[in-house]
Amino acid sequence: MTEEEREAFYDAEIAPALLKLGKLCEENGLSLLAVVEWAPGEFGRTLNLSPPAGLGIRLADAAARANGNVDSLMIAIMRYAREHGHISAVLHRLGVPMQPEAADEAR
Repeated sequence: MTEEEREAFYDAEIAPALLKLGKLCEENGLSLLAVVEWAPGEFGRTLNLSPPAGLGIRLADAAARANGNVDSLMIAIMRYAREHGHISAVLHRLGVPMQPEAADEAR
């Protein structure tokens, strides 16, 4: 199967099935992340988050969206940490405040 055929198969069969599964998960309080790659760096992503979605699934989604770009992944992680806070020694050393920025503004 060629790359184009794999992508067409994904579009016609896999993406709609994942969308249906994602909706079913969401209706039942489950979060779902699926990443399907048909060629290196070429992929489709299905994400349904049900509150409260954990950091792990959010990090996995950020990694998928980054598509191998570490800078993009780190920026996403740092942005999330600024909004929600963190307890990471690495982020602290990079200068990301441990308390959410919104908490600092409220003071």
